[in-house]
Amino acid sequence: MDTSTPNLLLGVGNVLQGDDGVGVYAVGRLAGVELPGVEVYEAGTTGPELAAVLERRQKIVVVDAIDAGAEPGTVLRLTPDEIRPSLGATLSLHQLGFLHALEETRLMDAAPIDVTILAIQVADVESGIGLSVPVEAAIDKVLELALEELGSPTDVLQRVRASKSRASERFWCA
Repeated sequence: MDTSTPNLLLGVGNVLQGDDGVGVYAVGRLAGVELPGVEVYEAGTTGPELAAVLERRQKIVVVDAIDAGAEPGTVLRLTPDEIRPSLGATLSLHQLGFLHALEETRLMDAAPIDVTILAIQVADVESGIGLSVPVEAAIDKVLELALEELGSPTDVLQRVRASKSRASERFWCA
């Protein structure tokens, strides 16, 4: 395993389907933030071509949406085996693409060592842009959990929040 390959924080989802885009929105909050030893990657709804991004990683944390029948905004910690489809189960295109890409890394003997999925229970996946209130509220929690999983300092989230707050004050005060 190449130890120079950084760990990966991967956001997946479809921003045109409401809460389904939560993974993309979550990693987007860290755009431009330096996280030593961690690459942040917004995958959207990519498919098997994602294998090149996944291969030879020590640790990957995926942020995604899920409909597990829980309270909207609930964060679930899962493994890839726990989201593999059972007979008759339906998966979104990005979940299927991620699982295919992960399987491709195994076939190439380049599979990541450890993969964790932090999934946020959706409230609304109808066509439309934006997140429901409970899913939006869960983003800070899921990012904190993701950074802890990756061994990154979580204080970066306080700087991101402060920066976001100052940016919105400049916007409204201008």
